[in-house]
Amino acid sequence: MKIGWDKKTGLNRRVTAWNSWEDPSSGYFSYSTKLTSNPEMVIWKGSDEFYSTGPMIGALSGGVFGLKPNPIYNHYFVYNTEEVYYMYTLKNNSVISIIVLNQTLLVRQRLIWIPESKTWRDYLNLPQDICDAYNVCGTNGKCNIDGSPFCQCLDGFKPKSPQQWNTMDWTQGCVRSGNWTCGVKSRDGFRRVAGVKLPDTTNSWINVNMTIDDCKVKCLQNCSCTAYSSLVPNEERKGCSIWFNDLKDLRLS
Repeated sequence: MKIGWDKKTGLNRRVTAWNSWEDPSSGYFSYSTKLTSNPEMVIWKGSDEFYSTGPMIGALSGGVFGLKPNPIYNHYFVYNTEEVYYMYTLKNNSVISIIVLNQTLLVRQRLIWIPESKTWRDYLNLPQDICDAYNVCGTNGKCNIDGSPFCQCLDGFKPKSPQQWNTMDWTQGCVRSGNWTCGVKSRDGFRRVAGVKLPDTTNSWINVNMTIDDCKVKCLQNCSCTAYSSLVPNEERKGCSIWFNDLKDLRLS
């Protein structure tokens, strides 16, 4: 099954939950591909993003959250001029596995059929924890499930509303701690953030052929550019992703 877009016809293949266990009409909980420069697989609650895998191009080999290598199924993500979609195939044809969107529990369930007990067993649920909630720490914030509190501002940033932040309301996110001027060579630079889910790709740009050094230069040339990364961070550091303006939906692994 393909989950994604046919660019030629505009067909959007998505998974949609039932309204309830008794009502099989389409509910408000759905799972689909979000088209950006680097598409993401997103669970939607109505028109609001509820959970996102993060960028998909290059990410399957880089360990995208929720789509890591496993013994049950293989992942595929196709991105070309005609189609953009995600699909999976089972590694063992004797295994029965399905994806279910549970609107009652607000989770996307990966279920495995257990023949001996004739029951479905949870294999993986998304979201997995509070840090999986979309942009839970607000703009320029990062979520660390082992932190206390688990929402923290990126280095060089501070809570936009300290009063709300201290009451565990992180919706306003973080802003720069000091004044920033663009194009000053002695001051411009980057701080490395390791082991992090890459930000929402709505305001981003990619180049599959660019080196990481050229990627940094490209970002420094644009005063709206706030971050850069290779497309495959954990392997050969190929390609370039850059982000503009505020960063959203960051979490530590």
